Amino acid sequence: MNAAGSRRFAVFAAVLAVLVLSGPGGQQAASAASSPQANIAALRICTGCAQSGGDLSRYGFVVLNSWDAPLLPALKAANPGLKALVYKNLSFTVAGACSGGVDQHNLPAGVGYCDANANHPDWFLTDPSGNRLNSAYFPGSWMMDVGNPAYQSKWLSNVLADVHAGGWDGVFMDDTNADMSWHLNGRTIAKYPTSAAWRAATRSMLAAVGPGLTSAGVLAVPNLSTPWASDYDAQATWKDWIQFTSGAAQEFYSKWGSTSSGWFAGSDWTFRQQFQAITEQAGKIFLGITYAPSTDTRSMAWARANFLLFDEPANHGALMYELSDPEAQDPYSSVWAADVGSPTGARFQVGSAWRRNFSAGTVLVNPTSSTLTVQLDQPYLGAGGTLMSSVTLGPTSGAILRSTLQPPAPPPAPPPPPPPPPPPPPPPAPSSITLNLTISGTSVRLNWSGVAGSRADVFRNATRVATTANDGSYTDKLPKRAKGTFSYKVCAAGTQTCSQTVSVGIGGLAQYAGHAVSPWTPLMRFYEPQAGRFLARHR
Repeated sequence: MNAAGSRRFAVFAAVLAVLVLSGPGGQQAASAASSPQANIAALRICTGCAQSGGDLSRYGFVVLNSWDAPLLPALKAANPGLKALVYKNLSFTVAGACSGGVDQHNLPAGVGYCDANANHPDWFLTDPSGNRLNSAYFPGSWMMDVGNPAYQSKWLSNVLADVHAGGWDGVFMDDTNADMSWHLNGRTIAKYPTSAAWRAATRSMLAAVGPGLTSAGVLAVPNLSTPWASDYDAQATWKDWIQFTSGAAQEFYSKWGSTSSGWFAGSDWTFRQQFQAITEQAGKIFLGITYAPSTDTRSMAWARANFLLFDEPANHGALMYELSDPEAQDPYSSVWAADVGSPTGARFQVGSAWRRNFSAGTVLVNPTSSTLTVQLDQPYLGAGGTLMSSVTLGPTSGAILRSTLQPPAPPPAPPPPPPPPPPPPPPPAPSSITLNLTISGTSVRLNWSGVAGSRADVFRNATRVATTANDGSYTDKLPKRAKGTFSYKVCAAGTQTCSQTVSVGIGGLAQYAGHAVSPWTPLMRFYEPQAGRFLARHR
């Protein structure tokens, strides 16, 4: 799996308020709006994102930081239907967001670190030795006891106060996670020693704050991460949790990572798209978030076609497409925002492809790893106005075609539902060899235990790069300009007795090293006091 990019977030509300009121963002918000489109959205929470995001009033949803509230009056004047969500972390508090024992006024979390530290130290989760637990990768960000009713109540009252003061329509609740192993990195939460215990605590948090927000007329949209695991049903958990909320957001929608790669295919596509289907069936808001470069029109069309294939407009869902080169630029493109009117029927299968007709066109999705050609029932206009009677779809690609003067023909009668996909294969038997990675520049430090014998083989990207003394460590020095994803394993020399493969991302917008984690662990944002800014990481 590929390590995705990072974001850097400004933190000082006063500075940002000046930028909002007098900088380019304020001018853009006050300018004449483009025609609003309900089913597209913008996630603008990186440094400069609100100011560089172009005409934010064109979207149906926009997610901003608390300190961006001064933008809202002009945005809503230009588009009264826009829904503005304020970013709040559900499971962490941030030490760097307070100074001199006082929390900042505009917080990225629901509970301030200084307040919790002084008045509610029991809200900090600890390991079995009593040590407070922070994120393994963001040491200034501390895990909160989401299962504690007092914490839940304080989070809700603080967030509601911020929502009402800023004029927000709802809350984007980040780090609503079914599993915390990425942050723990081998450590254990004393109070919630298993993933099942953590899920129960998170469910109780959602059951308390979700209805607390919605009953006050506030949208509650958690950024849900329910990755596949053998010990629970990820889709059943998603369905259960959204009963308490207005819907849910899903990061890495239709593809993994932030590069021009990682498009979901086959059973992975079926598994991932089912989360949107579940949300739509529940009549809830679904926000899909895709990350890719600004020139990647394939990923744009792929994400848009997938979204339209499953979208139920009455539920008011939307697609977000965040650029990664960099993110602080106007994300809008007519490709990922393509509008072909209202659906005239349900999606239906054409061979191995999927199709859905709309009042002004049709969309097609090829979720396979093969090229497919689909014959069309009538001519449609492709990119550049080319008249098409058939369309050839490359592997994991989509097409959005516009109709000529006649509306699309109605779809055929739906075929019998396909059999359910086979269950995922069981996880491999655990190896007695453990492997951990750390990064310094372009050097990757491998540390292992459990290897038998006096020598160990080191593999990078399935190729042996060294046979070294079995002393438990080795440093792989990559070229200075190395960039991309590198996978490592360690084996007893000359054998197939190996550790699990561990991936590391080098260069680009972020560096990441970790144990074998799910490709659908969500975006994490934290304040890093040494850098004086908020950081975010896809994981």
